[in-house]
Amino acid sequence: MMQDEDSFSHKMSDHHIRIAVVGNVDAGKSTLIGSLVSGMLDDGRGSARSRVTKHQHEIETGRTSTITSHLLGFDASGKPVPTVLEGGSKTNHKSNNIRLKDMNQVAQEAEKTISLLDLAGHEKYLKTTIQGISAGFVDYALVLVNSRHAPTHMTIQHFHLTHGYGIPPIVILTKVDGCPTHEMKNTKKEVFNIVRSMQKKPFMIHKASDILIVKEKMHALAPVVSVSSVSGEGLDLLCDLLHALPKRRRHKNKIDRTFEFLVEDLFNVTGVGSVVSGFVNAGRIGLGQQVFVGPLDDGSYMTTMVKSIHLARTHVRSVVAGNSACLALALNKSQRKLLRKGMVVLEEPLTTSMTFEAEMVVVKGSGVDGTTIKEGYQTMVHILHVKQPARIEKIEQIEDAINSIGYEDGSNAAEGIVIRPGDHARIRFRFLNRSEFIRKGMKLLFRDGHVRGCGIINDVSL
Repeated sequence: MMQDEDSFSHKMSDHHIRIAVVGNVDAGKSTLIGSLVSGMLDDGRGSARSRVTKHQHEIETGRTSTITSHLLGFDASGKPVPTVLEGGSKTNHKSNNIRLKDMNQVAQEAEKTISLLDLAGHEKYLKTTIQGISAGFVDYALVLVNSRHAPTHMTIQHFHLTHGYGIPPIVILTKVDGCPTHEMKNTKKEVFNIVRSMQKKPFMIHKASDILIVKEKMHALAPVVSVSSVSGEGLDLLCDLLHALPKRRRHKNKIDRTFEFLVEDLFNVTGVGSVVSGFVNAGRIGLGQQVFVGPLDDGSYMTTMVKSIHLARTHVRSVVAGNSACLALALNKSQRKLLRKGMVVLEEPLTTSMTFEAEMVVVKGSGVDGTTIKEGYQTMVHILHVKQPARIEKIEQIEDAINSIGYEDGSNAAEGIVIRPGDHARIRFRFLNRSEFIRKGMKLLFRDGHVRGCGIINDVSL
């Protein structure tokens, strides 16, 4: 049994892909996920969406406000694992007796699994979407576009967000059933222009042989698939594409490093105690091992022990790099109050940092070209699972202002170096609240309204 569980942990690392699903509020993200996961079509009135939505207000409004993850499994032949249990019907969408397999059943039966992260599309929840992209360790992103309307500014924001994180996009044109030909033509034209602006070449997927062409060239091509969750058009082709996608993140190369677990969420389970949910970024951990949880506000760590481990809602004895897991920790009541999102669980306590330097590009956003960023500027930074306000202490412009944005020389001499959307700079930040566990090479994004900067940390200090 122990060997089987260890094999399961490796399978959920080596043969598991994480895909973010983004798009405007009317693009049909939850509906598409519901159709893919259940294998059943939508009735045009939200039946597919209701199978995956988390809260009642999301069902009533049709707007996703939280980050949810749904598992899609494929068997050895590459076909989706059937998810409907007895009492359900794959042909009658209106049946109230539909029962789907739990995540652990799908994970056990599947040879390859895909986590679909359903992210909010409404502008009101953009910061939640950014956090999901930052902390999700996603391999690819499905960018959904309603084929009946031209891409909105939020769709463009989502394209820029995935591009800033270096995540290969897969464009899904939804609601193609009954879409007027001229609307489809206009939508395609605008989407293709957006894709080309990100130095990618759009590639329409019409048949299975197209998937063989695109799967090895995701760095240069952006596949485009037309689907309908009501008529079922394109869904089989999309499933074939998802199954063919190669794993992009090589976490198996990190298994021999010391254990590093990034805390994304917290739970207090009756009879169990404190449970932390997150991602194993390096190493492996087993039941009963001593770990260090932190950093606390003073930079120290709490010493505790791993009581139980769950992976895909399955009890296991160990987890390895690349797993999304839940750890139950042996903490007393006072220690539980100190837990927060953004912490790490480590095999040995490591140094935390208050300041860090990153090479960044300020992303152009709609209507914000007048925004200036200079020393003393405060903003919210996202570094993987860490989210905290920070202040800019120093800026070194990498490109000359006149070459990058067209301003004349000396335009910012009186107020020090100023950077604007489109600029490339080396920036030193200082956290405002507490030191955090960060390393060189981690992706960084800062946000303030529509203004966003993307980059990579190249130096950390106390």
